[in-house]
Amino acid sequence: MKQEPKNVLDSPEAASLMQDAAALKELLGSPETKQLLSVLSAQNGAALQEAAQQAKGGDTRGLSAMLTNLSSTRDGADALAQMERKLNRR
Repeated sequence: MKQEPKNVLDSPEAASLMQDAAALKELLGSPETKQLLSVLSAQNGAALQEAAQQAKGGDTRGLSAMLTNLSSTRDGADALAQMERKLNRR
């Protein structure tokens, strides 16, 4: 049975990161984040913009769905794994 990937947005590390502005800024400027955004934009830039706006308002369901879909691609899974490793090093 295939296990669903965990949602990085629901992790304790992500919650902690949201409380640390300097670390969040560093993560947003990281090569891993840029790679993720590039892949997401290539898949559907308009949906990414909408999901980002919803997330700013506290509704992360759209962004979570995009990350779940992204994790099914090789590049996306690699970028998510790199980001998760970076979050876990904090």
